[in-house]
Amino acid sequence: MIRLVTLLRRKAGCSGADYKEHLVDTVGPLVAGMQARLGLVRYVQLHADADAAEGDRAASAVRGCDPSPFACMADYWWPSSEVLAAQLASDDGAAMLRQIGAAQAEVLEPSQSLCWLAMEFPQVASGPGHVAARERTPLLRLVFPLMPRDGMSEVDARDYWLLQHGPLVRSHSVARGMVRYTQVHRRDEPMTTQVAALLGLSEGRFMGHAEAWFDRSVVRVGPDFEAAKADAAQDERRFIQLSASFLFSGKEYPFVERDWIV
Repeated sequence: MIRLVTLLRRKAGCSGADYKEHLVDTVGPLVAGMQARLGLVRYVQLHADADAAEGDRAASAVRGCDPSPFACMADYWWPSSEVLAAQLASDDGAAMLRQIGAAQAEVLEPSQSLCWLAMEFPQVASGPGHVAARERTPLLRLVFPLMPRDGMSEVDARDYWLLQHGPLVRSHSVARGMVRYTQVHRRDEPMTTQVAALLGLSEGRFMGHAEAWFDRSVVRVGPDFEAAKADAAQDERRFIQLSASFLFSGKEYPFVERDWIV
């Protein structure tokens, strides 16, 4: 399984409502209509949720992160690198990605919108199958693109994230009310450059992003909850350059959801 992560920056002068409407009503159905020819198994847009803004500001302030410059993350999944490579090598596959890029460009600042290929490392799952923070549900999905701490190599930062921070977060998952938590690590592939060019985006240099789903209908309070949050935030400083990272929470809009075997 290989995943393409895209962070989409809204064009100056385009309202937030028009930006979201175009991505949801035009780009989403466009990608869905291409799913079989593109070999996609999944495509999901995540849009920042206004009701989560206050919580995101508080979480960012605690960490010393700036507000997110992005309001949408859109992800594509292919069953393997080989399937994606075959699409890129075909005239039809390349043309479809250009068409998606052109449709997105109507509401984006392409040079400030980013993409990278990634692999997933699931850490916490409350049940089988996919979890989706859809509209009209109490779930929210938080995403946290990460830069390695200054003075620490990206290899060491990724290792710490996976081998030390992951188990810490898992140990506190019940106290924090996590429904699901996944680490999504950037995968350095030569074809990233081609994908970015076809979509009209820039290559992102984040080492990846953390993503977690929370049920906001359950109010979490008490010493265990506060200790869990504090432990995680303190440990993040060991491997993340927080001033160069950011987070936001939102609702998911799945357009392609085909089953696959992991």
